[in-house]
Amino acid sequence: MAIQYDPSIIQSHAAALYAQASRIVFRSGATGFFVGVVGGVAAGRGEQGLVFACIGGLVGAFIGVSLARGRAFALQLQAQTALCHVAIETNTRRTADSLAEAPRAPEVAQLSQVG
Repeated sequence: MAIQYDPSIIQSHAAALYAQASRIVFRSGATGFFVGVVGGVAAGRGEQGLVFACIGGLVGAFIGVSLARGRAFALQLQAQTALCHVAIETNTRRTADSLAEAPRAPEVAQLSQVG
C-alpha cells in the first residue's frame, strides 16, 4: 500500500496544536488558582483565611499562566513549522510542474577547447 502525501492532515494537526495551546493556558491558570486558594486557606485562619485565599488564588493563577505561556508558544511554533513545510512543498511542486510543462529548446552541445 503506497502512502500518499496529504497536506490537509498536516493542516488539521496544526489546528489541533493551536487548540491545545489555547487550552493549556486556561487550564494551567485555573489549576494554579485552585491550588493557590487551597494554599491560602491553609495559611490563614479565621477572617484572614479569605484574604489569604484570594491572594493565593491570584498568585497561583499568575504562576500557572506564566508557566503555560512558554509551553503554548512551543506548540504554536511547532504548528507554524508544519504549516511552513506544507507551503514549501506546495511552492516547490508548483515550480516543478511548471518547469516540466514548459517547452524546452533543443540542447546544444558544449564544446571546450583544451590546450
